[in-house]
Amino acid sequence: MIEYQSTTSAARFAQESGPTDPVLAAKLQQAANLANQNCDRATALAHRLSTQLREAQERIGQLELASNELVDRLQREADAVIAKLQSDADANVQESRREARELVARAEAEARHRVNSLQDELAQAKQHTEQMKAKAKAEADARIAQIKAEANGAIARAETEARDRVNRVQGELAQAKQRAHRAEQWLVRIRGELEGQLMPLFGALHNLLSERN
Repeated sequence: MIEYQSTTSAARFAQESGPTDPVLAAKLQQAANLANQNCDRATALAHRLSTQLREAQERIGQLELASNELVDRLQREADAVIAKLQSDADANVQESRREARELVARAEAEARHRVNSLQDELAQAKQHTEQMKAKAKAEADARIAQIKAEANGAIARAETEARDRVNRVQGELAQAKQRAHRAEQWLVRIRGELEGQLMPLFGALHNLLSERN
């Protein structure tokens, strides 16, 4: 705008002054041409900066979309892993408890069978009456206590293993959340770098527009 007004003023001055020195007229024409060239370069630069600004904004939108998709995918994967590990842990606990109950039932059945056998033997051998009954009863009680202790140990080990699996699941969930957090930080850093690169372009474009206005 400034260059165009200067060119118009120079041309008007040349027309109103009438015949003038050819050298001065040539210099005025050269100044007018130079001003027009500067105006054209400024217009082209403003157009190029506007195009770069639009491209940068589109790139920021693409990066934000990609980051959101990455965070959502990591969250879905973490939820799926947690669900599977929790399901496996529950299944293992149930299986361990079922096996423990079966073990106790078999042990009790064996103990009862043993007691019955001993009682039959005691009935048949009356000469070993009270002494043999006490001995058989003591053996049976000891066997039952041992079997119950083994069953309780098996149940305790199964519960410990289940707690360990749950702890591992929680650790994997924490790692997944950390990956999602790093992805968000990566997006923030990229956005900051883009803004740092675009601010000088915004300033230059603003200055050029201000000069033209």
